[in-house]
Amino acid sequence: MNYSISILGSGFSSLAASCYLAKMGLNVTIFEKNSDVGGRARQLHKDGFTFDIGPTWYWMPDVFERFFNDFGKKPKDYYHLQKLNPAYSVYFGKHDKITIGDTLDKICSAFEQEEKGSSVPLKKFIGKAKENYDIAIKDLVYKPGVSPLELVTAQTIKKLGQFVSTIKRDVRREFKNNRLAQILEFPVLFLGAKPSNTPSFYNFMNYADFGLGTFHPEGGMYEVINGIKALAEELGV
Repeated sequence: MNYSISILGSGFSSLAASCYLAKMGLNVTIFEKNSDVGGRARQLHKDGFTFDIGPTWYWMPDVFERFFNDFGKKPKDYYHLQKLNPAYSVYFGKHDKITIGDTLDKICSAFEQEEKGSSVPLKKFIGKAKENYDIAIKDLVYKPGVSPLELVTAQTIKKLGQFVSTIKRDVRREFKNNRLAQILEFPVLFLGAKPSNTPSFYNFMNYADFGLGTFHPEGGMYEVINGIKALAEELGV
């Protein structure tokens, strides 16, 4: 039986879901209250300039690669990425900032300028963050989500202590410099969480930041929406 599926809203998850459902041979229709798709990913056009007014950070490029690969495509088939160098700067005052480069070596140098010797615990911290990234982003997030037991694996059991500690506790134990600690604590904000009550296992966000880097699509983040929309239309959505 050829089922028809209706999806309300057209954000990233809705567009992605429509692609997978269409690939299964289902008839998929998306309903959106706005004139354009994208959900919270929107743009403002004013005086010849274009501003992203939704998501502005392109992290975890491997996730996007995996999504498009599921359909025999690549992100570059739909949009062009630039790795930002520097990735960003963190301001503590008008003329007081720490600049985060596009490689871990550059970031280590920035940390050393702020506090001598801090690059040693930083490399160790990011190494652990990569281990968690490989567990979480390359495996756990692709589980179907039908049972909490999906999160219990041989790998996560070994990380049990990181589920009872917090990002803030782990960061502050290794980094006494408040400015450096604040930089390492902020990535979990993208999860809508606070470092004070987020399990330290989620330090994989730090690997996404320092290990993989920050990218930006030419034309703005909305180009990603346009890309997924184009793919969905190719699939018959």
